[in-house]
Amino acid sequence: SIQPIFTSNYNSLQVSLQKRFRGASLVDINYTWSRALTDAQSDRSSAPQNSYNIQAEYGRSSLDRNQIMTADFVYELPWLREQHGLVGRVAGGWEFAGIVSMNSGLPFTATIGNGLDPGGLGILGPSAAGPRPDQVGDPNSGPNRRSQFHFFNTAAFAPVPAGAFRPGNARRGTINGPGFQRWDLSFYKNIRVFERSAFQFRAESYNTFNHTNFDTISTSTTAGASVYGTVRSVRDPRILQVGLKFSF
Repeated sequence: SIQPIFTSNYNSLQVSLQKRFRGASLVDINYTWSRALTDAQSDRSSAPQNSYNIQAEYGRSSLDRNQIMTADFVYELPWLREQHGLVGRVAGGWEFAGIVSMNSGLPFTATIGNGLDPGGLGILGPSAAGPRPDQVGDPNSGPNRRSQFHFFNTAAFAPVPAGAFRPGNARRGTINGPGFQRWDLSFYKNIRVFERSAFQFRAESYNTFNHTNFDTISTSTTAGASVYGTVRSVRDPRILQVGLKFSF
């Protein structure tokens, strides 16, 4: 059954800077340093490893990103802003804009495979309650990390010793997942037709520098050496598009 017995807390430092210039030009920077902790990783899709020890579930929320930075800017090229005459309409009206997003990674939790229940808790087959191994080191330290084939220190987790008959002591969310970085840049050409109407040609790029952003990683200690600790998916590559808009 689902019971309201869980707790969570969120604390953050938030900073925002904005500077407006002549015309449409501006720069906007936002930064958040935060910590979201809970003993319920999700609302209804997961369950505690041991329902008699809810405190052992206390850790980072599945939505916790410790650092988030976003910046956006618009730069209106200074020449021929008013677009008087044919030369002004052809050579003026250019804008350069962009959005920069940089985030630290989400937390991941080490698990053991289905059918393994060292604590005798009745976790058999697929279950909302994911049993965990023992944690014997720091998964976020050591050589040869953060690569596609060895993202974290897999030696930081070990099976519960035979005959111990207890759940694993690894906490939730102790693996720092992949961070995120993306630059979206755009060029605009505004072509004034009449006082209240204009065309706008847009050339836009998403993930302009085609930065590889890892997404999902395998954290099951029983998944096999070729899978455990590896990156299983990546986010979108560079996307280019053009468009034409008429405002009236």
